[in-house]
Amino acid sequence: MRARAPWHCHAFVATSISLAIPLLAQAQPAQTPEAQSTSTPASKAVALKQVTVSGSNAGRTEGSGSYAAESAGTATRMELSLRETPQSVTVITRERLDDLGVVRLDDALALTPGITVGKNDSERANYYARGFAINNFQIDGMPRGANAPLQDLLLYDRIEIVRGATGLMGGTGDPSATVNMVRKRPTRTFQGSASVSAGSWSDHRAEVDLSTPLNADGSVRARGVFGRQNRDSFMDMYHERKSTGMAILEADLTARTLFTAGLDFQDNQPTGATWGAVPYWSASGGLANLPRNFSLSTPWSTWANEQQTLFTSLQHRFDNGWKIHLGYSRTTSRNNTTVAYGGSGYPDPATGKGMSLWSGIWGEAKAINDNIDLHASGPFSLLGRQHTFIAGWNGGYQVSHTPGGSASLGYPAAIADYRTWTGSIPQPVFTPDGSHTEARSRLGGGYLATRLSLSDPLSVIVGARLSDYRTATEQFNTSGQYTRTTGVLRVEREVTPYVGMVYDLDRSHSLYASYTTLFKPQNYKDRSNQYLDPETGTSAEIGIKGEYLDGALNASAALFQTRKRNLAELDTGVPAGFLLPDGSSAYVARADGVTARGVEFDVSGRISPAWNLGASYTLLRATTANAERAVPQQPRHLLRLTTAYRFSGALQGLRLGGSATLQSATYGEWRGGKGRIPQPAYALLNLMASYEISRNLTAQFNINNLFDKKYYRNVGFYDSVFWGDPRSVTLTLRAKF
Repeated sequence: MRARAPWHCHAFVATSISLAIPLLAQAQPAQTPEAQSTSTPASKAVALKQVTVSGSNAGRTEGSGSYAAESAGTATRMELSLRETPQSVTVITRERLDDLGVVRLDDALALTPGITVGKNDSERANYYARGFAINNFQIDGMPRGANAPLQDLLLYDRIEIVRGATGLMGGTGDPSATVNMVRKRPTRTFQGSASVSAGSWSDHRAEVDLSTPLNADGSVRARGVFGRQNRDSFMDMYHERKSTGMAILEADLTARTLFTAGLDFQDNQPTGATWGAVPYWSASGGLANLPRNFSLSTPWSTWANEQQTLFTSLQHRFDNGWKIHLGYSRTTSRNNTTVAYGGSGYPDPATGKGMSLWSGIWGEAKAINDNIDLHASGPFSLLGRQHTFIAGWNGGYQVSHTPGGSASLGYPAAIADYRTWTGSIPQPVFTPDGSHTEARSRLGGGYLATRLSLSDPLSVIVGARLSDYRTATEQFNTSGQYTRTTGVLRVEREVTPYVGMVYDLDRSHSLYASYTTLFKPQNYKDRSNQYLDPETGTSAEIGIKGEYLDGALNASAALFQTRKRNLAELDTGVPAGFLLPDGSSAYVARADGVTARGVEFDVSGRISPAWNLGASYTLLRATTANAERAVPQQPRHLLRLTTAYRFSGALQGLRLGGSATLQSATYGEWRGGKGRIPQPAYALLNLMASYEISRNLTAQFNINNLFDKKYYRNVGFYDSVFWGDPRSVTLTLRAKF
């Protein structure tokens, strides 16, 4: 038997590779077209590059032409560069999103270092990093559920991803990652763009984006963004209709006071939606071998969703460098689900029998989510050195309203012959009976943190958060009278400590380390319809970061370890097709926990004025207390590359690029652990070509999954698989004015 190298050996190799690329690039210094800087002589004191933050443009990537970002505030809310932040941070800039032709969140995260994307069906996506599910999604630093997989990215300047625990800011130290989508902002001068695109499966999309000052000096300015998309799919019967938009206003009330207010929305109206995936096994126990386009949906099946968010903030900067920020948002969502899908059973190819319909008709459910974010930060002097302090409180209150009622099904559950299925069955109508349920949850907490400059090369961040969490579901009868409360969970005064360290080795490299505990309330329920206990554990990370070419290129390498208990897993002891009253699956908590260890490196930025590059590698080893492999649906090895090159000379105006993903084998289990559904290792390649027809008009061609690789985006969910997208092409015309 061949011995395997321990994971820390792989870490050393990955670290070496991550630093080799930028060191090679450092031999040929490049300056960006927007700004040039002068190198500091070696004889002078070493100092990090200062990050200048002005108004709402802090960290803005739109128009930079780069895959690198100067700063990201998701981890600590402090105005720190990526190198000064003691955690793994990746920023997917507007340039990278546009190059790859990415318009949905799940497609963007599927190209992000260390993140894998799984899909249960056409409307539900799951995101994973470092062995665990990603549940922390933010917009402008405020919590909001991802409207995945249809969450549109037209409204956002960039996506900041902090891998590892971020409990200091959010109160739920989830060790996977936090995904923060940062909105586009109005500009002081007029700018505008419009685009149209057409692609495979009748994919048509149009976008308009206008920003303008509203007075002579630009102190009051506004921006409006709107997009519409209609597309079919490689899956039979599926059709997506989606609209998204935003109107945002900014006003400089004084030279140091910024007021922001806006409204955004997204309206998803899919039809032919699925509820589950494609059976992997046949009735005889062999492989079903169903094609990628196979679907047992109906033309009217839908998970319709409308979401609107009102948001506002007020920020003031004092003369002494301190800043105070107050933000508020209210998100209102409406869901109207009427779906029937043949996800139950195992197909018999000889007779066409064996499959039955799952039907879900819930009427119009509503939810309101209020969030507040208040924090103050600034410098202070102690023992002759400058330090930074931040204090704040953030939290949210959510209430959802689900009507009670019934629907008469005008069709049998059993499918007579799945081989000739067309979905031509009558659509049921939901009849409310006056009863309803109200689910309420409240999560909030205060935090204190300080960044201490102990010496010129050494800084330490120390902080803690005190959080409260409450949730309960109230039942009301047909007369509107309260009857009982279920699903009660209350956690009070939960302390989440955080400590991080950054040590500057030289003008380009820094060592860092961070540690925090984990606390995460769960919205999963057991077979008795009771919420599982919160997840707990610890998360630690050490690494090295580099900054090259005057900040145009960032690199990092990290070793991480997470221990997590009470991890939710699907309850395989319930009968097939068992669902809770709200339509969700039952889960159990893995009390013995999971330990995840790994290494990852990330390089992103511009290695010359014409060449952008992003490269990452992740090694993950997650095990149970019995040393068995945990989370086998996540690959142990994940390599991702993105690049774009702008030609000059005779090929002036031409840009070529693409992306690649290579991942190792995964598998899923169901059937009480008796069956295993494998996904062999695979590679995907996407290509891009664009040409500037004129100064204001560009044509771009994207082709995804160039070699039409067959692979699964999910394996093992109720003995099923969800196919990844086949090869597709998109042509886009974009005008700027």
